[in-house]
Amino acid sequence: MKYEVKKRHGFWNKLLNPIISYFILKRKFNYTCEKSDLKPPFIVLGNHTTDYDAFFIAKSFNTPLYFVMSDHISSMKVGKFIQHVLCPIPITKSTHDVSTVRNIMSIVRQGGAIGLFPEGNKSFAGEMSEMKPAIGKLLKRLRVPVVIYNIEGGYFSSPRWTHNKRKGEMHGFIKKIITPEEIDTMDNDQLYEIVKENLRVNAYEVQEKQHIRFKGKNLAENIETLLYLCPKCKGISTLKGEKNTFTCSKCGFSANYNEYGYIENHTETRLDMMDKWQKEELRKMPFDKFNEHTLITSDEGFEIKRKIDKYKNEDLGTFRLELYKNAFELVNKKESHIIPFDKIIGYAIEGINGIQLSLKDGKVYRFKNKNSVSGLKYVNFYCALSHLPYHF
Repeated sequence: MKYEVKKRHGFWNKLLNPIISYFILKRKFNYTCEKSDLKPPFIVLGNHTTDYDAFFIAKSFNTPLYFVMSDHISSMKVGKFIQHVLCPIPITKSTHDVSTVRNIMSIVRQGGAIGLFPEGNKSFAGEMSEMKPAIGKLLKRLRVPVVIYNIEGGYFSSPRWTHNKRKGEMHGFIKKIITPEEIDTMDNDQLYEIVKENLRVNAYEVQEKQHIRFKGKNLAENIETLLYLCPKCKGISTLKGEKNTFTCSKCGFSANYNEYGYIENHTETRLDMMDKWQKEELRKMPFDKFNEHTLITSDEGFEIKRKIDKYKNEDLGTFRLELYKNAFELVNKKESHIIPFDKIIGYAIEGINGIQLSLKDGKVYRFKNKNSVSGLKYVNFYCALSHLPYHF
């Protein structure tokens, strides 16, 4: 598919902007932003905290932005409509997608503006996700103004680990603009470091200064998709959030999540610190004492799809996902599939608990579960078992 800058994209931008601004940005999130009259071509790099970040950023600019988005969005039922109206550039997470770079270059050459989230994933615990160093190389190739955009308040308004939204205050602003002339004076690594430094927004560091209340119902619901280790007994997947409280079914540990985003009745009050703790605990587990048949954790109800292209997936059925020392295994009454760790070249989280695995043979599998189980648990265990850095 050829990506072109078309008049209809500007038309839809002007038509939908006031509707989206009022019903989503203002009423749902109480969002405000700084305006910019910057003329394209340029590229906007934003921090990623909610499903609505593209709308938040677009509100600041008078020209339509062509956002790079995960191809699991383009494969949804509304994918064709989104493609016609917004023309997002699809990318397969966790892979080196050459076609995406070509499409970005094409839009820029035609005088368009690009929107990109270098983290590639929304924040789970309020800290910035990993950003690939390749962003420096891309920006050097484009040689257009680089706009670094910060969104504050997004994490507490729409935590990735739950469907429940909260209303407080959100604000978007341009943190820094890097000119083509400045880009020419830097190498790829220097450019990467500047982007990383200015793009970073830690939700708790901002909240400690602003003390904003984020009002909502069932504030702790689904928190187990983030917190997969009990902080008291270290039980795996024993926590469960209900209303504003989460409790361990094994040891009885209980704590509250309040409207400011903090944990009550526990020595650690921040989710980013609790997440850091559970990652450190995974590194300490005696995996060397496990054999290849030791079941570490498992969950029912994973709907598995295999990617056909950027717009289609093949349904393979519903399976129980099992984690072992060296492999994932998919099991149901009819069949089982083993995915050895040494066959995996990339992974990602989609949505709250979806998992994407990219294999060396080119296959891409997508795991989605309607139940409140942690996909993050599986990819972080995979990293600990494979001695890889954590990406989420």
